[in-house]
Amino acid sequence: MNASQKIFLVKLRWFAYERITSVSDCLLYLVNFSVAGADKLKRNNKKVIVYLGEQLPPRIPRMAKWVKRSSEFSTVLVCSQRGYVEKFSNNEFDAVFLFRNAFHLKRIVKQIPNIHLIHAFAPKSYYPDIVRKSFKHKFICDYQDVYSIYYGSDPDLNWLKKELPHERACLEYADGIVGQSLEPNVAFRKNGVKNKPKTLFFPLYCDDDVFQDNKKVLDPDDIHLVYAGGVAGSHRNPKQYGNIQFHQIIDILSKQKIHFHIYPSPSNIRADYEEYEEIAKKNPFFHFHESVAQNELASELSKYHFGFHTGFVNQDEHRQSYEKYKYCTTLKIFNFLEAGIPVIISENIIYQSWILERYKSGISINKDQLYDLRTIVSRTDYPDLLQAVYSAQKKLSLKDNAKRLLGFYNKLAL
Repeated sequence: MNASQKIFLVKLRWFAYERITSVSDCLLYLVNFSVAGADKLKRNNKKVIVYLGEQLPPRIPRMAKWVKRSSEFSTVLVCSQRGYVEKFSNNEFDAVFLFRNAFHLKRIVKQIPNIHLIHAFAPKSYYPDIVRKSFKHKFICDYQDVYSIYYGSDPDLNWLKKELPHERACLEYADGIVGQSLEPNVAFRKNGVKNKPKTLFFPLYCDDDVFQDNKKVLDPDDIHLVYAGGVAGSHRNPKQYGNIQFHQIIDILSKQKIHFHIYPSPSNIRADYEEYEEIAKKNPFFHFHESVAQNELASELSKYHFGFHTGFVNQDEHRQSYEKYKYCTTLKIFNFLEAGIPVIISENIIYQSWILERYKSGISINKDQLYDLRTIVSRTDYPDLLQAVYSAQKKLSLKDNAKRLLGFYNKLAL
């Protein structure tokens, strides 16, 4: 069985499971049958912030942790069984509910007591939109990635066509939007949203709990770069997945005798990275590691000299829009800063490059410069870069900025 077939079977099993369990959960929802775990929250008697969505991104547990520590709120996670990734989460939530279908989701939300507001997370907006329409609680939707920015308002992917109406509804009718990147601002315009909800720009920030103090010295003859995030196999369509297909980059770096380490995202499907494991067995300059939990990632990344984040725009090769590259952000650059290592980044990822330039904690390159990266890296003042990274950690503190999010919550819930 090839990689594409393995991925198809995984999706098919989840689709069947969701449909089959919907029948019983519909009946249980109608008779208001209790959900395990709700009683504990009732005894707690605190106001609850519910973090809710289909696919758990690591930014949400980090953020919820500092909300809980900085306030009197109780925090609850409600996530799809399919989209829950344990290595992205933490033990700070007062309760975690994993739903199997839309009716099960509504059963859970209906029985959570003292809800102050719902903080839904995207990019998938189908389940958040169901909750928005079904309940009268104050509703925030949190966007790092916005699908209408990826491929426009008329994509040729069927699953995405079904998602976009829900995304637009959340962008237009939510009580508030938390923008972890600049993409929501563009999405308002693209979707013709005239009466925009109240919006909080809340960059991903750096988690103070995991800051690392890097004391390494850069040896020009022994350079180690590290990437942490999604990877895609060669069977994937390069127009959609080209920037996380690393075969060409592995070859370019290996010819310069630069060590390149990859830590796949814990949410990656194994079929997507089996071929990288085989490459690593034969190539002494390429190293493929096991995925690491979010709260352990900074410590692991601190072993290397530079974080590495590609994303070179070529509209002939890639389907994603120029605006996607311009306005997007990713948690990995903040993970690298937490690890105490500077970042090498594509200059085509404009907003993220600007962040690193503002804090003087990275090097922006174009695709042609990849072929001369050893020379570029060897000429850097590495101790100065490290000092800039330490300064950036403090200025981008998630702990210090949690109060901005709490103020937004309280303003909306009045």
